[in-house]
Amino acid sequence: MKILDYETNKTLNDVAIFLTQDEAAELAVFLNRLVDKPQIHKVYLSEIVKNRLERELTVSIDCGLAQAA
Repeated sequence: MKILDYETNKTLNDVAIFLTQDEAAELAVFLNRLVDKPQIHKVYLSEIVKNRLERELTVSIDCGLAQAA
């Protein structure tokens, strides 16, 4: 697992993510798509407020990380 802060391009060692029930269900669907369809490289869980992106969680499967483990 690698956690990256896009703004600083630095890796993070730990984070806390708080999701609503609906967001958790949506993320579960997205993760299943990633696993079931290798042609999908990334999924995004986004929060948009007043037509502005407030927060976004990007999840991808990095085959290089799996091989290194």
